[in-house]
Amino acid sequence: MRLGWIVAVGGLMTTSGGPLHAIDPASLSPIAPDQAVPVEAEAWPHFNWMSFDQEKVVSYGGYQYSVFWDADRRLTLARRNLETDSVQTLHFPDYLLAEGLGERQKRNAHRNIVAGISPGDGRLHLSWDHHNDDLNYTRSNEGFLAEAPEEMSLDDFEEKQELLDGAPQGVTYPRFFNDPDDTLFFFYRSGGSGRGDIAIFEYEHNQGEWSMISDRLFGREGVYPEWDDSDSRNAYMHDLLFDDTGRLHITWVYRETYETWASNHDLHYAYSDDHGRSWKNNSGETIADTQKGEQITIDSPGIVVFEIPVFSWLMNQCGMTLDSRNRPHVATFHMEEPFEPEQVRHDPPEEDHDRLNYYHYWRDDDGKWHRSDPLPLPLPRRRPMIVAAPDDTILIYFATEKGFMAHAARAENEWQDWKSLRLTDSYYRVNDVSKPDFRRLREDNILSFTADPKALEEGSGFAFLDFSIERLLEEMEREE
Repeated sequence: MRLGWIVAVGGLMTTSGGPLHAIDPASLSPIAPDQAVPVEAEAWPHFNWMSFDQEKVVSYGGYQYSVFWDADRRLTLARRNLETDSVQTLHFPDYLLAEGLGERQKRNAHRNIVAGISPGDGRLHLSWDHHNDDLNYTRSNEGFLAEAPEEMSLDDFEEKQELLDGAPQGVTYPRFFNDPDDTLFFFYRSGGSGRGDIAIFEYEHNQGEWSMISDRLFGREGVYPEWDDSDSRNAYMHDLLFDDTGRLHITWVYRETYETWASNHDLHYAYSDDHGRSWKNNSGETIADTQKGEQITIDSPGIVVFEIPVFSWLMNQCGMTLDSRNRPHVATFHMEEPFEPEQVRHDPPEEDHDRLNYYHYWRDDDGKWHRSDPLPLPLPRRRPMIVAAPDDTILIYFATEKGFMAHAARAENEWQDWKSLRLTDSYYRVNDVSKPDFRRLREDNILSFTADPKALEEGSGFAFLDFSIERLLEEMEREE
């Protein structure tokens, strides 16, 4: 079933029967951010946002931190005072994007930057510039977060260093994330697309040391008949999230070859109640004990929670959130029906991109997974991010060429009736998806992320945007 005509209703949009058409943000009035805080007028113009930016924006002790490549390709840390909105930046002249590599790698958006915090020892952790490379990692001095210096300096950070002896290399997609006790975890892929393994680490703040939980959380083994009996793959994760009980939830798609994301297939789910050391499937059955050297593989039972066949052009590395009852929700995009073009390339033919739609998947209290009807996806396509309001209203937000938008639905009817909001005007956008500050979302009910504030001008910039979730819900209410 294809979603229907888009009908403008004040500042919102609804859908009705008929063929799907591209969404037109210009037909809606922008809500506008509650706060828009500029950081730098000039930044690296080719990318500064990617779907694996977990985390890109972190807050602690009255400050908000984010990281980006400046116009000179230097790794740059931004620190925003959340009381005054004043911003400081710290440029790392020794950490240059794709240093020593060709021009193509300077435009390789895999080479982004992520940040993490370990409140137990007050450190900020940074990792940057990877596409199957040796790990780049450093951290601040102890106490940097808790006793924030009046002015940041390079002396506040240690030299680039190993995570720990024996950590796998060939790194792509590093991510930091915290459990409810604020223990810091780190995750990345080692190896290439279609043939990669997943490593996961835990930080002990009392010793200031990392330990490896597993160097192969996911194994690449197994045969997948639907893609020419493929015998190697990698898992592409959505967000890795701890709920408030300490359970770690993961969702992912498998990709059978680097050559095309037509080989992506199925929504998978597993969870861990011991910080990633053992894993259970959707039914609660243990499928892997990493302490025994076991991995999750394509043959692990009960991990496919929604079948999405190859040639659905299922996108990898989109968004996941948890609602107030710790139920996972996933936002991704794919085609309603499989489509195999005459000649298979990395992307589907441009004239067929309008077959792609956003979808909302969610797990109920009984462990059953559900899927929404197709939701409009503007072109050119952008990955979505998904967040849950305190009343479990779901917001799927995304960038367009004419600003940020969101699809929103309430929990009371199990997220069946979707409306669309225009969050910003054309001045703000990003090249992929901008991940939120999870802590401010959880503690302050503020959707805060970063964006390019020069979308209508030559070049690129960097800025913080804040939206009150309460105000976004009021905008929904006004038209209902």
